[in-house]
Amino acid sequence: MATQAVYNSHARPQAHRPRAAVRVTGRAARIAILERLSFRAQPALLAATALSAGIATTHLYWIAPSLLLIAGIVPLMTLCWCARNTSRIVLLPLFVTFVLIGALLGEVQPHPQAQSALVHLADGDKHLITGEIVRYGAVRTIESQRPFSNEPVQEQQLSLQLAVSSIDTKPVTGGLRLAIYAPMDIQIAGVRCGDRMTLNAALKEPQRYRDPGVWDGRAWLLGQGVGVLAAAGATDILLPVPDRHGSAACWIHALQTRASERLVALGTTAKPHWLPSAMTITEGDTGMITAMVTGDRSYLERSERIGFERTGAFHVLVVSGLHVGLIAALLLAITKKFGCSRGWSGLVTALLATLYAIFTGFGEPVQRALAMVLLYLAARACYRERHAMQALGVAALLLLAWQPSALFDAGLQMTILTVVATGGLVAPLIERSVGPYLKATRQINTVAVDAGMPPRLAQFRVMLRLFAWHLAPLLLPRRNRRQSAPLLAAGLRFLLRLCELLLMSITVEIVMAIPMALYFHRITVLALPVNLLLIPGLALLLPVAVLTAMVALVIPHFAIVPGMLLALLLHAAVGIVHHFSQQIGDVRVATPSAWITALALLLLAGSVWAMRRNRVAAGICAAAASAAVILLLWPHAVLARPHVLEISALDVGQGDALLVVTPDGRTMMVDCGGPTGGDLAQHGNFEIGEDVVSPVLWSRGISHLDAVVLSHAHSDHMGGMFAVLSNFHPRELWVGNNPPTFQYLALLAEADRLHVTVRKFHAEDTFSYGGMDVRVLAPSADYMPGPAARNDDSLVLRIALRHTSALLEGDAEAPSEAQMALLPSIHADLLKVGHHGSKTSTTAPFLAAVSPEYAVVSVGLHNLYHHPRFETLEHLQGAGVRTWRTDLDGMSTFYLDGEHVTTSP
Repeated sequence: MATQAVYNSHARPQAHRPRAAVRVTGRAARIAILERLSFRAQPALLAATALSAGIATTHLYWIAPSLLLIAGIVPLMTLCWCARNTSRIVLLPLFVTFVLIGALLGEVQPHPQAQSALVHLADGDKHLITGEIVRYGAVRTIESQRPFSNEPVQEQQLSLQLAVSSIDTKPVTGGLRLAIYAPMDIQIAGVRCGDRMTLNAALKEPQRYRDPGVWDGRAWLLGQGVGVLAAAGATDILLPVPDRHGSAACWIHALQTRASERLVALGTTAKPHWLPSAMTITEGDTGMITAMVTGDRSYLERSERIGFERTGAFHVLVVSGLHVGLIAALLLAITKKFGCSRGWSGLVTALLATLYAIFTGFGEPVQRALAMVLLYLAARACYRERHAMQALGVAALLLLAWQPSALFDAGLQMTILTVVATGGLVAPLIERSVGPYLKATRQINTVAVDAGMPPRLAQFRVMLRLFAWHLAPLLLPRRNRRQSAPLLAAGLRFLLRLCELLLMSITVEIVMAIPMALYFHRITVLALPVNLLLIPGLALLLPVAVLTAMVALVIPHFAIVPGMLLALLLHAAVGIVHHFSQQIGDVRVATPSAWITALALLLLAGSVWAMRRNRVAAGICAAAASAAVILLLWPHAVLARPHVLEISALDVGQGDALLVVTPDGRTMMVDCGGPTGGDLAQHGNFEIGEDVVSPVLWSRGISHLDAVVLSHAHSDHMGGMFAVLSNFHPRELWVGNNPPTFQYLALLAEADRLHVTVRKFHAEDTFSYGGMDVRVLAPSADYMPGPAARNDDSLVLRIALRHTSALLEGDAEAPSEAQMALLPSIHADLLKVGHHGSKTSTTAPFLAAVSPEYAVVSVGLHNLYHHPRFETLEHLQGAGVRTWRTDLDGMSTFYLDGEHVTTSP
């Protein structure tokens, strides 16, 4: 009886129920909660889609702008007529109009200046250069190596950018990125924005690796206004002439640099002895903190970022749209807490979020995120913030109209896909699942609310109060039983919020698998649990980090106080990342084919539309989209000619890297490039194996190698091999007779860790592999290497397909070539020239014994060793050998079909 009385007292409608609480049931209730997606209701989404289609069209075909203007008259007039008379067919002329607008924007958009006059002077000679400082960084202590020396040198470095006005007293304009070096006992003169500087330095073009699938760093620098690079000593710099009329962008960057310096100083200042290590900011932490707060990644080492990349949490580590969104959400919550109205709250949030975005350097991802935030705040002020897809359309229109080329930027595409995932999939998914129950937990003791809800939610509220009544002695002993229902509802809300976060994380990870595979060739297996743990913590970590930076700028000595909490939170985040990165990590995948990518995007668009229609259609499309993402992991055929032996010399600068595809389709890498100058040169954020060799293989559809061959243990052949072994897990590693140097033993240890079989060869070994015949020419069986790696350690292979063959000699020099010249039948149609065309290789007797028809030299542009040497090129020309050079021709490919040798067009 007591239970029945409680049920009746909570379930019976009250006589004074408000008139607004009208019960809405059935289909009407669902429509009231979940609005269907249509281009008529979201016209900005249709316009953005059409604008993107127009820009993409001009990326493939050139169309005269005058023709576009003429073609746009008819749809524009039709659009005006529809606006006045009927709206039934307005979508078609609207779509066509914006397609033509997009095509026009794509054709007339400005492109970065080539700066050909400045680049022409990058001839290796010193010039007298005058320019104005438009950007500068901090003076840093670095460790490097001098050319032709293994001795490490510690010195100071200052990086800055000049707007060049004259060279050798002749007017020349362009951008110069300058690195100034000085010994530790010489102080580099201070510089400021707008100062004019004169210096003597040799100009050089930025490094560009002309291989398929490799990021074009030179084009990126041109987009930043930089055409050439230079390095100079402090004695080559004339004292800057103070001007102090630099641009606002330069002064903002200077403030960012100063904040980064202060944050870095936190890692080197003395700490109290009683402070535990978990609350102490170390030098290694400062690189992550500066990247997170100021957007300055120059202090972030590769060893610190690799764990975040492997777990799909790199967006947490560096300033991105997530950071701007969290700052804006925090500001909205604070202003709401202080009782600000909706208008004032949005205005204050917009102002402070803009200042934060400017402070972080105002990079392109931050600009896009800020645009999204400002658009949301504007929609919020008009009480339209729930229309996410319409807001996405407006934001995309504004961003693409401002910069049409951003359509092909991976950052913008990922930003749009994130919004599509959250607004187009997560929001309706939540409304169909946990959202209504989350709303039903509000005001749980107000029985009058029940009547305005669908029957299932009203019943849920009644059952919740009933459970709370029975659990009251356990939840609130010695208190009023009526207080137990809000307590139980609060706990339930927390669990439902976790379900929301789980749904969002799963959906976003599924959608983001498309660009992650396309641009970064990785599927992050553990991104879901890592982001579930890190993103809520980032909501606390980021404000503490920003507060620490502000205190460090104003009162540096007091920054240790918030720094203790910052260190504690950061170490917890790093511990989570390192724990998960040591488990499964990520899966590296080849570039997905165009049809798989198109299918995944098409099914994603269908899922967004169907999710707002009915449950059956939503479930089918969601399952199909998930299946399309799974196809990204499905290995597809390698892009290669069947039954042909292919040899491609990759452009890896001053190093060697050859891709061999056998007649039966097996893949092999002979050397993997690397830095010159030993182990110290391998430090930094650029890694030749990860950033050049691997993208080339992925672009060919290669996700697994059958074998990797190491010619000898010099860093310009072996340096990139660690990343290649890790990314492609070859079955075998072929080596010759190498000295047990530290780097070589580390490579063998990595091969053992990855369960790669190591096979050792010497001269006179012959075998068949993948449909080709392999003959080892060097080193001899009795060869004894010295204590350090030498060029004559090189493992030399002759590979043949019937009547065609190639000789790959690594860095073999005259002594090794003299022994090989005595061997019978070493003729080859293609010669990979030894030691990058040095005069110590390609001797006349050896060249006569090989008598190749083609030759390829793997060499870096304007290298310090002046390879290939003129004498070597003369020998090749005199022998009538057609010679390719990777520094001039880029990646060079040769096909051996058993009868003839052909080259790539």
